[in-house]
Amino acid sequence: MRISYRKELEKAARQMILIHRTDTLIKLIIRAVIRNLRVTHAGIFLYQKDKKVYVLTISKGKEGIKIPSGLVRLSFDSPLIRYFLDSSYRLDKSNYLILENVKRWLKRGKIKKNKIYKDFFKQLIYLLSLIKVKVALPIFFHDELLGVFVLGEKLSKKKFSSDELAFLSILSSDVAMAIRNASLFEDLRLQLERNQKLFLQTISALAQAIEAKDKYTIGHTERVVDLSLKIAHQLKRIRRIKDWDRFEHNLKIAALLHDIGKIGVPETILNKPTSLNEKEWEFIKRHPLIGVEILSPIKDLGKVIEAIKYHHERFDGKGYPEGLKERKIPLISAIIAVADAYDAMTSDRPYRKALSPQEAKSEIKKNKGLQFHPQVVDAFLKVFPNGK
Repeated sequence: MRISYRKELEKAARQMILIHRTDTLIKLIIRAVIRNLRVTHAGIFLYQKDKKVYVLTISKGKEGIKIPSGLVRLSFDSPLIRYFLDSSYRLDKSNYLILENVKRWLKRGKIKKNKIYKDFFKQLIYLLSLIKVKVALPIFFHDELLGVFVLGEKLSKKKFSSDELAFLSILSSDVAMAIRNASLFEDLRLQLERNQKLFLQTISALAQAIEAKDKYTIGHTERVVDLSLKIAHQLKRIRRIKDWDRFEHNLKIAALLHDIGKIGVPETILNKPTSLNEKEWEFIKRHPLIGVEILSPIKDLGKVIEAIKYHHERFDGKGYPEGLKERKIPLISAIIAVADAYDAMTSDRPYRKALSPQEAKSEIKKNKGLQFHPQVVDAFLKVFPNGK
C-alpha cells in the first residue's frame, strides 16, 4: 500500500520548479513536509556564498518548535557539514544522517579506540541535539552542497520508516535542482538589467541544468543552437527578416532554452530506456507550456517565450500545444523545430539507433510542407554543402 503523504510531496516537487524565489520555494517544501510527515519542526540550512556559511534560512514546526531564521550558522568546520562533505565519516551507504545511528556508532569498539572519530561524533550528536534534529539530508547539486535539510522528531514519537527516508532523499534531489534554478533565475533578472554578455552566460548555465536531468541529450542544446543559427543565415537569403539583429538574438536564446520545460518532467520519463507509453508521452508534450510558465516572470523575453511555446507545432496543424498551422507558427519556432528534429534523429536513444545525417536530411525533406515550414526546409538543405 502506498503511503498517503507521497502524492502531496510529489505535487510540491512539481510546483517548486515553477517558483523563482528561493525563500518562497523553501517555505513551500517545509510546509509540505511538516503537514505530511507530522514532525515537530523542519528546516533548511542554505549556503550563502558571500559569507561562506550555511544559514538556517527557514525553520517551522507544528508545536511551535522553530529556530528563528538566520540565528544558526554552520561553517565548513561544523561536524554536520563535514559529515556530508567528507565521505570518510560515513559509516553507512545511506544518503541521510539519523541521530540514533550516530549514537550507536559511538558504542562500536573501532570508534571508541579512535579519538578523532570519537570526538567528531560526540560533537555531531551535541549539535544535532542542540537544534533538536533527528534526521538530516544533504541537498547536493552534482558535487556542490547547496544546503542541508533537517527534521525534528515525529509528533507520534515513532521512527521514520525506510520508505519515508528513501522518498525524502529523492525529494532533496528535487529541492537541489529547484534551488539551483531559482538562484539562476534571480541572477537572470539582475543580469538583464546589467550586461547582455553575462545574461547569455547564465542562459547557457540554465541550458546545462536542463541537460543534467536528461542524460540522453548531452550536447543537444548546443547543437540545436548552432544549426538554428546556420538555418537562419541561409533563410535570410531567401526572405526578408525584419530587425535581423534582434531576430538572431531571440533565436539564440530560444534555441538555448527550447527544452527548459523538461525541468518539470520526471527523470524517470526523460531517461526511460524503452519507448514511452501514451500517458508518459502526454507528460512530455506538456514541456513547452511548462517552459512558458517558468520563463513568463522574466521581462523582455516575449518573443523568446512565444518561440519556445510553439517549437513543436507542425506546418500542417497536427502539432502541439495548440495545433497552429502554416504562417501562424512563429518563424523562430519553425527554425528550431527543424534543427531539433534533425539532432534528435541523428542521436542514439536507448530504444533506437541514430539515423545517418543523410537519412535524417531525407526525412526532413520528405516532411516539407507537412511537419516543417517549406522555406525553413529549403534553408536547412542549403546548410549542407556537398551533402555534408
